[in-house]
Amino acid sequence: AMPAVSPASDDVRTIRFILTIVSREAYTIVMVVVGLFATPLILHWLRDERFGAFQVATDWMGYLGLLEFGLGGALMPLVALSEARRDEKSVHDLMVTGVRAYTKVALASVVGIVILAVFATRLIPVQAKYASDLRISFLIGGFGAFMTPLAPFKALIEGRQQGYWLSAFLTAQSITITAGSLVLAWAGWGITGQSVAVIAGAAVFNAALLWLCRREAPAIFLDAIKGPAPEAARRDVRKLNMPTFLLNMCGRVSLLTDNIVVSGLLSPALVTPFVLTQRLTSLAQRELQTIGNASWAALAELSAQGRKEVFSRRLLELTRVVAVVGLAALIPIVAFNCQFISLWVGRERYAGDLITALAAANALWQAIFSLWGWCVTGTGQIRKMLPMTIVQTVLNLAFSIAFTLAFGLAGPLLGTTASFLAVSVWYMPILMSDIFDVPASKLVFSVVAPLALALPYAALTGWLVRLYGATGWFGVAYQMSASALIYLVLAWLVVFYPEERASLMSRFRLVLRAATA
Repeated sequence: AMPAVSPASDDVRTIRFILTIVSREAYTIVMVVVGLFATPLILHWLRDERFGAFQVATDWMGYLGLLEFGLGGALMPLVALSEARRDEKSVHDLMVTGVRAYTKVALASVVGIVILAVFATRLIPVQAKYASDLRISFLIGGFGAFMTPLAPFKALIEGRQQGYWLSAFLTAQSITITAGSLVLAWAGWGITGQSVAVIAGAAVFNAALLWLCRREAPAIFLDAIKGPAPEAARRDVRKLNMPTFLLNMCGRVSLLTDNIVVSGLLSPALVTPFVLTQRLTSLAQRELQTIGNASWAALAELSAQGRKEVFSRRLLELTRVVAVVGLAALIPIVAFNCQFISLWVGRERYAGDLITALAAANALWQAIFSLWGWCVTGTGQIRKMLPMTIVQTVLNLAFSIAFTLAFGLAGPLLGTTASFLAVSVWYMPILMSDIFDVPASKLVFSVVAPLALALPYAALTGWLVRLYGATGWFGVAYQMSASALIYLVLAWLVVFYPEERASLMSRFRLVLRAATA
């Protein structure tokens, strides 16, 4: 039977969504302020080659996440759907299954880390004097594997639509990592010190997870130790394991290979300007993806309740919000990124306007496709995304290598753009229409309308920046904020329908009432 819908459930979803967004924004502000201060100092103490080598080493370590074989991606929708049904036993059984499975993943990760340490200098061609430092940094990362069995608790918090707690914990983790990175870089610990700081931050995050789940955790751990996981939960997880693994593998190949390609085909030192030039666009992309991360569990609940009309309306509205907010953030970044990098770490570490523009375009597409993809994976329909994702990943990798050999540093970003245009731009709207009955034309228009306004506005902004662009911190911040605000106002009046404006304002007032109460 279809679960009853509480009259207050929509309000609760809205409040949790807004809380998650606001907490994520607070996290971003902390990240920006801390990063502005810390990055130049860490660069000064490490220099470009060791800084770049650590970035690439982090990407290689990211591939060890594949050893979970899709476990995390399988748990999240299952936990979310069980929470939507208020099935506490199912949630408990899934958590027990997750803890036991992640314990095996931890053991496999230790083996993988040792292998990475052995082949470290082949994977990252640093100078001989940095070889032992690089190997030790990989081995230090092995301590993170012992925290892997706690990963299911993150899925539990996500499934309960309590992402605001995760933002708070990520803020604590970020501050810990940055403080440790600064102190250890100053002390001369090199790449190894950066790994130690990352492990310390992970320990803070996981300790906070355990504190939040302190009521459920003892029973979950006890049942995980006593015997095998419940068969029904294991069967449900196995159904999603392989498609989730393939999806995760494609995602990691697409997102984590850029630095590796630059390091292997060009130089580890060139990873530094490549990464730093994309820092603002990467930050904007993460913020835009927060909308999908904050809303997927609520959308999955609407889908589980069979409320297709509400689901469709919310998805179109969220798509328009992602496009508008994304363009408002990315247009100033493209216009002012050269000035920002020059002020932050020096003009010599700016990789060029082409890389900035490509990174901005990719960030916008990635945020929109991420929102739509969360709807598919969050409702347990991962298999339907696999054909598109596999084809796009193969094209992305092939294009990235070919374009890097042909055009240099912009190659990986050109490869990503080309793969998006070849596959996702047309396939994703059709897939969303097939699965959720959301008209593909309306989804496309939700993106095209903000773009139609953004293109002439971006051209005008770029022209004005060339003539009157600021060169100091205060002026750059003021002009970037003003250009973003002007686009938001124009989009509010031109892009959003009157009923959408009314709906957004109504929910905003709801959150204000909840906050004051």
